[in-house]
Amino acid sequence: MRMKRYFSIAFLFLLSCLDNTPRFTIPFAPVNFTIDLNAYDHSLREGMSYKIFTDPRLSTDRLGYAGLLAVTDVTGSNVFVYDLCCPYEDNRNVRIIPRGDGKAECPGCNSVFVTIYGQSGLGFGTPEKGPSEEPLQSYQVYSSRPGVYEVVNSAGKNK
Repeated sequence: MRMKRYFSIAFLFLLSCLDNTPRFTIPFAPVNFTIDLNAYDHSLREGMSYKIFTDPRLSTDRLGYAGLLAVTDVTGSNVFVYDLCCPYEDNRNVRIIPRGDGKAECPGCNSVFVTIYGQSGLGFGTPEKGPSEEPLQSYQVYSSRPGVYEVVNSAGKNK
């Protein structure tokens, strides 16, 4: 009985040590952006919708390495944000293109990434086909108030 308790405590300790910071599959670039579903980003209210951001709205906006792709899940209740840079190409000028079916494709290497799933504010962006073995770079998404989301990354972290 004592051994079971010891192993349970050790297992819980190991789980608490897991790194929950976003992984970086491309060169680090700062991200600080606001998505407002109540105003100019209302198109993201629908399920399986997407919007590309390549130009800052404010002088304080930071859009990652190649720009941002915001997508919603099937219900439209979760927003996931990815960098537009393909991790296989690793070139800010080769940007993934959303297909409208919850996936995005790289025009350079033809890798296809699934973008409509995630957890804890991070999207998965896993490769479904093509040469890429790395997922898309995803960024933290926090709801600051109803319909308004803050997109950020952890400064100084790199892959």
